[in-house]
Amino acid sequence: MSPIARAQDTIRIWSRQVCRDLLAGFSLLAITPLPAFSQAPAPPSALPLATPAPSPTEDVLAYADLLYSKDQFALAAQQYQVFIREQPNNPSLEIAWFRLGECYLKVDQIEDAVTTFGYLINQFKKGPFVGSAAYRLAVLRFNAKDYRNAITYFKVSKDELADPVAKNQALFYYARCLQLTGQAREALSHFEQVMAAKPGGAENPFTERCLLETARLHFELGDSAKSLERFQALAGNASTPEFKEEAIVRGGLMAAEAGKPELSEQLLAEALKFPDTSPWKALAKVGAIFNAFSLGDHDRVIGLYNTGAYSGDEAAQDESRAKMLLIVGHSFRIKGDNESALRLYSLVEGKYSTKPEGIEAGYRRLQIMHQQGDPGLPAAAKAFAERQSQTDPQSSFIDMAWLMAGEWHFAQAENSASGAGSDFAKKHYGDAAAAYRRVRLDKVDKKFHEARLYKQGWSEIEAGETGEGILTLSRFIQQHSQSALSSSALAKRAMAYQSQEDHEFALGDYLDIAKRYPDSPELEFALQQTALIYAHQRKIPEMIQAYENLLAKFPGTQGAGEAHYWIGVGNFDLERYEESLVELGKAREMDPSLEDKTTLRIVIAHYHLEDIPQLAVEARRYLENAPAPEAEKPKEGETDVPAPPKATLIPPQIFEYLGRKLAETSDWKDAEFFLTSITDPADPEKTEPSVWRLIGDCRAKLKKHAEAIAAYDHFLVQTERPSERASAYLDRGVAQLCLRDFEAARNSAQESLRSQKEGRTNAEARLLLGDISAANGNLEEAAKEYLVVSQIFMDPEITPKALTKAINAYRTLGNQEKATELTQELGAGYPDYRAPASLDHEC
Repeated sequence: MSPIARAQDTIRIWSRQVCRDLLAGFSLLAITPLPAFSQAPAPPSALPLATPAPSPTEDVLAYADLLYSKDQFALAAQQYQVFIREQPNNPSLEIAWFRLGECYLKVDQIEDAVTTFGYLINQFKKGPFVGSAAYRLAVLRFNAKDYRNAITYFKVSKDELADPVAKNQALFYYARCLQLTGQAREALSHFEQVMAAKPGGAENPFTERCLLETARLHFELGDSAKSLERFQALAGNASTPEFKEEAIVRGGLMAAEAGKPELSEQLLAEALKFPDTSPWKALAKVGAIFNAFSLGDHDRVIGLYNTGAYSGDEAAQDESRAKMLLIVGHSFRIKGDNESALRLYSLVEGKYSTKPEGIEAGYRRLQIMHQQGDPGLPAAAKAFAERQSQTDPQSSFIDMAWLMAGEWHFAQAENSASGAGSDFAKKHYGDAAAAYRRVRLDKVDKKFHEARLYKQGWSEIEAGETGEGILTLSRFIQQHSQSALSSSALAKRAMAYQSQEDHEFALGDYLDIAKRYPDSPELEFALQQTALIYAHQRKIPEMIQAYENLLAKFPGTQGAGEAHYWIGVGNFDLERYEESLVELGKAREMDPSLEDKTTLRIVIAHYHLEDIPQLAVEARRYLENAPAPEAEKPKEGETDVPAPPKATLIPPQIFEYLGRKLAETSDWKDAEFFLTSITDPADPEKTEPSVWRLIGDCRAKLKKHAEAIAAYDHFLVQTERPSERASAYLDRGVAQLCLRDFEAARNSAQESLRSQKEGRTNAEARLLLGDISAANGNLEEAAKEYLVVSQIFMDPEITPKALTKAINAYRTLGNQEKATELTQELGAGYPDYRAPASLDHEC
């Protein structure tokens, strides 16, 4: 439809007189949208009265009519409302309701107008006022493109209006609504009625428009001959330029299609005389395109097309388009412009997929797309094959289309940037497999059979259809045993078996590759997988041998580090620790990604060999490289959070063993490092008490007194044995003394005394009490504590030590007599005792 014809779809009839049979002098006024009043203006204070004076009722209605005639629509509406309210049974009530609706339209109160006209229709049912009101509502619906509801009101209007002109106008738009809602046959029938009408003996204003619409409808309904007849009539007699131009052009094209070249040339020649501004002139050139192609003048075909012989949807919908576009596409292809040809073929196939032109265009398009590797090929091939299957299911074009689709999907999956296992690749492998399966081998050349079957099996496996893929590759291996793809097919099938935990069948395929295809690219992979399968089956000697074969055959293999690792693991499992250390060391050196796994085994091997120095070196290396668990890392901004423990797979007993061995050699620093690595300060009870005890001792030796106290505390929480508690309290008290926390140190010493009532630990706790008093400046109390120990506990180390401390205290206090007495006692009892340079604790 031309832009001019479309513009006429809005009913522009508000100003027409459609109810001439109403009361004398009364006509339907134009419903032109006006600004809505926010408030009706006040009525005038005095109105001229008619003579003779009318009744009060007639006065109100007359006054309303007067206001209406003066375009005072808001005031008139108020008066009509008064009349309706006060005279509900007046014979003029219907007039008042209609005029009230008209007033609302005049002031653009559309909702009120709709309500008023609707009430009038529902209340009075019949008559010209009902017809006029229905017409008003129909126009509102039509212009809002609400054609289905407009139909209802136009029907009431055409049935109730009495004036022939108005009735015919309503009938025309009733037909248009039927046409616009897809009711072509019903619309055609009513357009015929409109054309047959002679309203009031006058000329029918809708004749030309009805000829145009019926011509379109006849074509839509498949009656080309009748459509051409109507277009011819309109072409010869139309007075409306846009109608005449459309009729001439469409008639010319239809004549060409109908095999009437003379008529076509006549009409198209007339069309070519249209001004350039005509929307139909471009389509008129289509006829010339057909003639040029029949003469083999492809340059002229292309030239006419490029000058606007066809410009997308601007041309009328005509079946001649299919042939025209197809021959233009052929001309582009013949001239070597594949891109333009492809565009035209796509258009023809899309618009006319079930017609011969569409099928031919589709096939030609696939040929070009296949040559160019177009990414739109799969969808085009699928659509073409499915359509062709409905028209010619035995066509080999169907199978070639599926084969091309499969090739495209396979290439996409193989070249996927996200990898073969990605969702993207899996989808394309699945689509490739589905396309390959649809290819009937008897319909395609034998040169395609081998690759098609191989790629189908590969695609099925990669898409997750493992069972189907194994069966397909088995058929390939059986049918194409001498193919260059055989070793690859065996490797792929073996991998599929592995994914199903069918390791024996997988091993058979890998061994088959090594035996039958020793020079194939898959050999290295086959040897590696053979070793891995032996490892999975716990066949350690066979695994070691397989990896050694791999290294011998491929010394520069990228998997050399992994091979050495598994050889080392095998020797480790066979308790050949010396051999294991050699291979694991090579693996770690060659492949840094194996750092954690190799060092773990190396640490355990040194443990079994009881090589403490090397065990310490490797254990530290392992711990320093082991990352902290992600969830336990400090949050951003937190600076006082203690470092989390390292993630380690080394058994804790190895670190405990190493720590104790190092402590035995007074290597307190390393001993404390390894022992601490198996603790969790956040949950200290998970650590053995003996470990906390030893950690406390190491920290005390390292003068890390606060940390030592924490370790002793963890030990005391988990320990019940009195003797062990007494000893821990004693050592904790010493650490607290070194921190000069005298009160805490005294409490620890007293707890030690309570836990151990006698013995060496008891004596040392009493000495600690004396040391605390001395450090706190209370020498008299300290001297008493030392003296008590020297009198109640006889020990070659403790007793002389206590006497010496007491002597020093008394001397400091100035009690030389007591100091001399105790000195004599010390010399008599322990003549060989030599006091150390300092009797104080090493803090």
